[in-house]
Amino acid sequence: MDKGYVVLENFFNTEQLNNMLLEFDRIFIEHKNKIELLDKEGCSNDERIFNAEKYSNFLKDIITNNPYFNNFVQKYTNRVPSNKKMLINLLTYEDGKIKNSGAGWHRDNHDCQFKVIIYLSDVTTENGNFQFITNSSKRHIGYPTPRTPNYNTRFSDETIYKLLNDHKECEIVNICGKKGTCIMVDTTYIHRGNIIKNGERKAITQYYF
Repeated sequence: MDKGYVVLENFFNTEQLNNMLLEFDRIFIEHKNKIELLDKEGCSNDERIFNAEKYSNFLKDIITNNPYFNNFVQKYTNRVPSNKKMLINLLTYEDGKIKNSGAGWHRDNHDCQFKVIIYLSDVTTENGNFQFITNSSKRHIGYPTPRTPNYNTRFSDETIYKLLNDHKECEIVNICGKKGTCIMVDTTYIHRGNIIKNGERKAITQYYF
């Protein structure tokens, strides 16, 4: 985790992935009233359901209670996460709309935040891949100029362009992968979902606070 993220391929077997997709689709059908649309910063608009572990014992067992994930997070953060929640989200291309997952560039927290992201679609730079900026935590670069003074974990594109120009060690990494790819990531680094250009992306995100 020297770079702030690790990518795991083939972590789940085919049967597990198929069941995860079935549960993903079932929750979106049976809990439409829980769907949230994040619409800010001129992008986002993915469909998202938080606390999905409440609606699927299978997802809770295989992801939220996964001993490998939990042990990894505990060792990396040097603490037992006091709170966990699962997000499932669907990002679908629409002509004429700028859409991604999570809106613009941001840190989830300046001090301590961790996620495991699981792609349930084959993901490329065309359909909303996860983007991560290396060496961009506060211990590397401090606090870049925020979009608004009272919300200092979110940054404009202009701030990011300047950051990349001023700090050569900061680079955008596009994390793509086949269905089932797991991204274990320290989200005190700056990141976002890429703008979708075609197709769709299904993903599960496990939060650790």
